[in-house]
Amino acid sequence: MDREKLFCERYADLFYAETEDGRHLPFSYLPLGNGIRLELKKEFFVTAKTLRVLPALGRAKVGEEGYFITPREITCSGDIQTFFIPREDAEYRNRSPIMSCYGIRRAEYSCLVRLERNYHYQLELKAENGVYTICALYDFTGHEPVWDDIRIELIPLDPETGDYNQMARTERCLRLERGEIVPLRQKCEKPAVEYARRYPLIRIRMGWKPSPSPVLVQTEANEPDMFVACDFAKVREIADRCKAAGIEGAEFQLVGWNRSGHDGRFPQLFPADPRLGGDSGLRETIAHVKSLGYRISTHTNTLDAYPIADTFDWNDVVVNRQGNYLQNGHYSGGYAYHVCMRKQWKNTMRDLPAVAAVGENGLHFTDVISIVVPDDCHAKDHVSYVADGILYAQKIMAYTRGLFGGFSSEGAMDFALKDLDYALYVCFGDGFGKKVIPLADRLIPFFEVAYHGILLYNPTSPTVNYPLKGARERLAMYLRGGRPCMYYYSKFRTGGEMNWMGENDLVCGKEEELRDSVEKIRFACREYAPFADRQLVYMAGYDILENGLEVARYEDGVRLVGNFTDAPLTYEGKTVPAWDFIVVS
Repeated sequence: MDREKLFCERYADLFYAETEDGRHLPFSYLPLGNGIRLELKKEFFVTAKTLRVLPALGRAKVGEEGYFITPREITCSGDIQTFFIPREDAEYRNRSPIMSCYGIRRAEYSCLVRLERNYHYQLELKAENGVYTICALYDFTGHEPVWDDIRIELIPLDPETGDYNQMARTERCLRLERGEIVPLRQKCEKPAVEYARRYPLIRIRMGWKPSPSPVLVQTEANEPDMFVACDFAKVREIADRCKAAGIEGAEFQLVGWNRSGHDGRFPQLFPADPRLGGDSGLRETIAHVKSLGYRISTHTNTLDAYPIADTFDWNDVVVNRQGNYLQNGHYSGGYAYHVCMRKQWKNTMRDLPAVAAVGENGLHFTDVISIVVPDDCHAKDHVSYVADGILYAQKIMAYTRGLFGGFSSEGAMDFALKDLDYALYVCFGDGFGKKVIPLADRLIPFFEVAYHGILLYNPTSPTVNYPLKGARERLAMYLRGGRPCMYYYSKFRTGGEMNWMGENDLVCGKEEELRDSVEKIRFACREYAPFADRQLVYMAGYDILENGLEVARYEDGVRLVGNFTDAPLTYEGKTVPAWDFIVVS
């Protein structure tokens, strides 16, 4: 009898959801291929306020062998591994997991639980009275009402070998087989992606207004002044200096080039801000950077909208379940409103062809779209639940990639990965300060094991500008398979707000600063060059050893061994210096 049928025979009584009043609603189930398909018809929970899905399957007692794997949310620096050890009662809710799965490993069974993202849900992790539980929590009072069935896929694994590395590889293989993602090697058939794989990114934030702004509702009359950090002429000078320094390749990316700078008047883009050199300066700069043999792209935004924009339309804004416009965030343009993805599809086709016509040839960057789960919108003429939002986000990303020849964005939500060539960072990590996560015994690169070789990424926001940072950021960058990002003026928040990419920055205001910044870029380019081909190889696993060594294993047999301690350590007879790494073939 195959593993799936045997799993159903033994554990089918655990396949249920629990309502807020304690009722158990059993899932129907069907072994299918290498997994088990679970389904709960909406008619059975239409009156429920909340559902805890598969709470009994994700239950273990203190002292058992094994662990849970909970995918990270964007404020974590890794995915959460929880062992069944004695501890005080604790609870953690992941409100926006970047992967729509979680893992259970017990002595009795090991499995990957894969959730269809047709509702907003949270992952709830608890230790209470000597019992651990993990489950998906659906709340039908805040976002979508009950409108669809709940569908889940269980992938039983061998309890002896079904560790978190196998769970991650299984997730990758299933999605590849189904065409939900494609290998980076295939993406690199596009010249812009192949170039990005080989060389680091240089982002340049050119101009911005105070962020957060003291003016919450901005008009032409009260709009704050924009700070000019780097105009188009200075961008051309940076590119010339890079060429003179012998930097073979780099992708330049212009941030805050648009009207009123970064987050200034989105969704309005043109004219390029006159204080930076205007539309003519933008075209000249793109042509000049390309003439040096480099590639160049621009930054736009597909989610945040400010009423000061000449393209702002209240009918595009998300309406929440309470009937109010969704105002989410307070940035350079004042109060930001979220645009419904269904409406943004129209706006993308309206706005981006004019950007493409300027001639950029790198991985166009659309902010935010890949780092958040789409909003549910309740506007009468463009209702859009999370499943609709994901479909429209995917349409926007595919269209943008086709228009520009490559696509990059801020984060790496799993629904975005088919058309996402590069993520500026997988998550913020401790970019907003070190965070204590209840029940997190270790933070592991589960995402990176699953998706290295599928897209390019920077692991966490603090690894941006890694040559300016400490040894830990450098180790994280290379052990987790990152592509470097060097960023001029990554630090831009005002009023004491935290800069999530760190306080160490590239700047170019003075001659000495410009020289130093180009030298740091050259260092990153040279250090990364031997690892560029690693991007095309899948990770086989990532092991955290008890002595402080961490080992990233690749499917071609190559291993990167990092030492996260203050003393040299030995690995297979080779010395790994303190806070450094070696490559073992």
